[in-house]
Amino acid sequence: MIPYYLTAHLTNVKEKKDKIVGVLISSSGNTDLEIWYYGELLPIGKFPYIADSEYPCLIVAKDPLTNEQFVVFDGAKHGYDGMFCNDPMGEEGRELELYGYAKGKIEITLGYAIDYEDEKDDYTFNVNNEVQLIDGSYLDWNKAKSIGFDWLTMKFADKKKKFVDLELA
Repeated sequence: MIPYYLTAHLTNVKEKKDKIVGVLISSSGNTDLEIWYYGELLPIGKFPYIADSEYPCLIVAKDPLTNEQFVVFDGAKHGYDGMFCNDPMGEEGRELELYGYAKGKIEITLGYAIDYEDEKDDYTFNVNNEVQLIDGSYLDWNKAKSIGFDWLTMKFADKKKKFVDLELA
């Protein structure tokens, strides 16, 4: 299931039972993108990993030709922990920095190991079949399942080096 907010920004999508693999793409069709992030860089190999810092990490892709930006991952809102477990405080003031180690074609993999339908009785719903999130807001059940992934990896396709590897549940 493709995250609802990324449907227009993924191409070459391969859906498997428990994961989605795709390439990030801008609205103009460009796959040569920059990554901007808030978080901490962990010194792992040639390409440091983006991880949470004082607040949840935020990853944004930017098309350098058109300046279009779109959110790829927001640790305060996406993923199982961000939706149902983590304290929602502290997402303001996350200043983005350019990930200056590489740019280009970015492959993203989202893992879905949680069986939401099997655990549906564990959640609180309103009359519109919207599930209550940790911050008290409600979100359509299908949208929630689409962004309730429990792990995320990102890598530059030509370099085959990961720069994001997050467990989110």
